[in-house]
Amino acid sequence: MKSLNTIQKTFRVFQILTKIATVFCIVGASFCAVGALCALAWHSGGKVFSIFGEEIKLNFGGATFNGAMAELLSNMVFLVTESILLTFAYRYLKTEQAEGTPFTENGAAQLRRLGIRCIYMPIVAIVIVAVITVFLGVERSGDISNLLSVGTGIVLIMASLIFRYGAELERGDQARITDGG
Repeated sequence: MKSLNTIQKTFRVFQILTKIATVFCIVGASFCAVGALCALAWHSGGKVFSIFGEEIKLNFGGATFNGAMAELLSNMVFLVTESILLTFAYRYLKTEQAEGTPFTENGAAQLRRLGIRCIYMPIVAIVIVAVITVFLGVERSGDISNLLSVGTGIVLIMASLIFRYGAELERGDQARITDGG
């Protein structure tokens, strides 16, 4: 039972960290959205910020308006995707805490779905970002890769199989105990 207590404490820590990371992703995505709206207003001739009646000029760091918009919108898409995945991870960790063990059919199914989402959701985000950059007529700076998320998804799917097997073993032990064996 000492191992189970360690597992539960570890899952609880990751549940808290997942919640914090989700909030950071949502805040970051919100900043990107506000930044894109401010850049759009400024580009359209409006004043975005002023202090004591003096307009503050927006600096895109040497990028064009379209480049800055593509960067802001792309980062927003990636952060929203990550916040969605983190929310699903939080739900799994919360379920695991409520059930008291990772070795349940329900928990294993949730973990498998999370693994599948870790594989396809970043691919969808990359496609959306590609559409944004093509629409704005710019090239995306930096490499975009989902290799890490595919690897994470595969590991989660494999862990779900192990947890499902553990649930089957626990169910078998319970059946032997109730049968008197």
